[in-house]
Amino acid sequence: MDGKRIALVSVTANGMAISERLSLEFKADIFVSSRFAGTGNYKVFHHAEDITSLIFENYVAAIFIMSLGAVVRIIAPCLHDKFHDIPVLAIDDSARFVIPVTGGHHGANDMAGKIADILGAVAVITTASDLHGIAAVDSVAVKYGMVIKNRENLAPVSGDMLAGDPVQVINRTGISVPELQGSSSGRKIIITYMDEQDDSALILVPQVLDLGIGFSSDATLKDMLKAIESTFKKFHLLMEAIGSISTIDIKSGNPDIKKLAESLKCPLHFYPAEELNRHASDKSDAVYRATGAYSVSNAAARISSGNGMQIVSKEIINNVTVSVFLHGH
Repeated sequence: MDGKRIALVSVTANGMAISERLSLEFKADIFVSSRFAGTGNYKVFHHAEDITSLIFENYVAAIFIMSLGAVVRIIAPCLHDKFHDIPVLAIDDSARFVIPVTGGHHGANDMAGKIADILGAVAVITTASDLHGIAAVDSVAVKYGMVIKNRENLAPVSGDMLAGDPVQVINRTGISVPELQGSSSGRKIIITYMDEQDDSALILVPQVLDLGIGFSSDATLKDMLKAIESTFKKFHLLMEAIGSISTIDIKSGNPDIKKLAESLKCPLHFYPAEELNRHASDKSDAVYRATGAYSVSNAAARISSGNGMQIVSKEIINNVTVSVFLHGH
């Protein structure tokens, strides 16, 4: 799961053996009951309830080798909602069944299938969409890295899909999402990077916007965020759709641009002036004198987008310049 670690929790010798087997296939830490302390490179606990918060905060998934009922009682105090809870699975002590407990559409169902293959077990899948062969919208969103903008509309739309009722799919991005095939009527699923004003629609936001930014040496993180937010508000764009940030390489040592990428949770790209100049559509002598590049924000966004569609050519707000491109497909 993206190279991050999962937690394997067991309370019996059989459970430890199952954990060891799975640790050969997954990047994982093994947690065992204190009665097995000193028997291996394990993390030890006295009561499984004592480590659950730690696991939910630091691991991308948890696998408990114990009864389903015990797992439910152990994790119950840590559960928040389906969008924040990590995938949790239960495996019985004989490794006959692998059961997703939470996060079925957020990775647990897929993990259950993989683990069942490894152990020669049966994956017990109980989510209705999987049982009926219907694409689960939240699972599709995870697959394509989309944010569900208005989660309150997920249940009604999913309910219509399960009932076989028509659902419209409106895709404004150019991304191919074959799992979602819509009709001409019914509730709407809108895949977009725009701020859609439709209270009844389910809005899915993929990270398809490449943001280019230029800024003076005295620009702060606050200045950058303000410029981006103002630009996105003016052009009715969604911040959740930002897929990358890029600028000139002479800014690579600037700590605020790195903090910006961290706060927006997207990759940061730096380009040398020579490359930016090859992609400059408009040229500024003032920018060239300061940086050696005729264009920074626009050219950087153009490169990162793979020469995609220009949405915002150049928006200058105080000491920050912002450009936005739709990633090429």
